[in-house]
Amino acid sequence: MKNTKHVDERAQVFHVLNNRGVRLKYRAVSYEYPPITYHYHKGIEVLFVYQGKGTLTLNRKIYNLEAGCVVILQPFQLHRIQFDATPQNPYVRTVLTFEPSIVAPHLKNFTVLSRFFDQVWKEQMTNQVFREDRDSTYMIGVLERFNDLVTGWNEKDEDHETASMLILNILDYLSSLHIGGFGGVARPESHAEKIMNWVEEHFTEPFDLIELAKELHLSKNHVSRLFRTETGGSITEYVIARRVRQACWLLKTESKSIEQIGSLVGIPNFPYFCRIFKKITGFTPIQYRKSQLN
Repeated sequence: MKNTKHVDERAQVFHVLNNRGVRLKYRAVSYEYPPITYHYHKGIEVLFVYQGKGTLTLNRKIYNLEAGCVVILQPFQLHRIQFDATPQNPYVRTVLTFEPSIVAPHLKNFTVLSRFFDQVWKEQMTNQVFREDRDSTYMIGVLERFNDLVTGWNEKDEDHETASMLILNILDYLSSLHIGGFGGVARPESHAEKIMNWVEEHFTEPFDLIELAKELHLSKNHVSRLFRTETGGSITEYVIARRVRQACWLLKTESKSIEQIGSLVGIPNFPYFCRIFKKITGFTPIQYRKSQLN
């Protein structure tokens, strides 16, 4: 196999395939990994970890990530990834992001795979973190083939079709892992998960760290330290991201004004709501609403 050389993240360039919504970040290497806020992406994202140890915060759960893990993230799904990368133990991964609508037409003759794809695209998934109990050669090989394709991308329709078929191969592989029941980590609920569950019940209200601390029978300073230690981010960042995620849902399903939606999710300051919404999603609330109508 070829093209296995690691690429320093600082020099990594996204290959955008024919401007059609497929993006590959191949074998990117981080020797240090700065804190990243809770965020989400417009398309479906597949992450494969070659090396390193870290955590994923997703669906109010914290997952340990390590070599061989495959993560699939749904469109606009709130998450946060943090790795303890060092020069001696770098974080090495490939990230594939694609617009679901470009793959859907190629699934017409694959009933079972089409059902799995619809679940990934539009429904709630039971497992999104897969830990392979077998050799990772297949996944590594498909990603290498993908990199060969995008490196020599020449704007031909047949190349874009090949890219779609490689995505189908990845989806089929993840579907086999999904059926096998790989995924969540069975362990007691952490403090951070308890905090996220509390936020889920109260995020539309004014945030009160004292009330949260009382719920956990801890001091407010200790609660803040625990959350940052376990997730790498602050409780305030998480609350804001959760509010914006709810705003996305309301903008998509409700006809209420943007100002009303900001108030409904706990951000009544309209200019601040618009500013923070764009910072997290990359869209203004108006742009996001219009994109959901297309």
